[in-house]
Amino acid sequence: MSDSRTAASLSSSDDLAVVRRLAGGDAEAISALYDRYAPTLLAVARRILGAAGEAEEVLQETFLQAWNQADRYNPERSSVSTWLILIARSRALDRFRSRDARGRAAAAAAAEPPREASGRQEESVFHAERRQRVREVLNQLPSEQREVLELAFFEGLSQTEIAMRTGAPLGTVKTRALLGMKKLRQALRNEIRELM
Repeated sequence: MSDSRTAASLSSSDDLAVVRRLAGGDAEAISALYDRYAPTLLAVARRILGAAGEAEEVLQETFLQAWNQADRYNPERSSVSTWLILIARSRALDRFRSRDARGRAAAAAAAEPPREASGRQEESVFHAERRQRVREVLNQLPSEQREVLELAFFEGLSQTEIAMRTGAPLGTVKTRALLGMKKLRQALRNEIRELM
């Protein structure tokens, strides 16, 4: 066997071991996958979307999905790299398609007559209650994860900007964001179901 084929075989077995650790809940495994595949996955998302910001969001969604579905990964169907690329491609295409849907929804909303005042008041109360619930769940997160999510969502910072502001390595920021989002989703699953 040539050296390149041996290296590829070792890489595949290393990747499989990392995904198995990930399926077992090992948070360090997501960092290992991120370090190895983030540039490739970011390039895939950027090629589809064009916008760097959206591509970074797709990258985060990709690793979150990998974290949540690692136990479903089947090495007989694809390599780990192919699995991750397919997730990133799917997330990017979904986002690309939603752009068009958002445009149509905005046009339809602009054409609708204004709602009655009581409807706006009810909606305002509903949004205030939802914001309060999200804030409560955020306050229960570990401080490092909460800080990353607050900087991203409330201040609009990219993960690179968060790493620069906090002094944490970019991979650490991304891991904290993934873990924080996973905990938020678990804590808010009832509210998410109501929105669907």
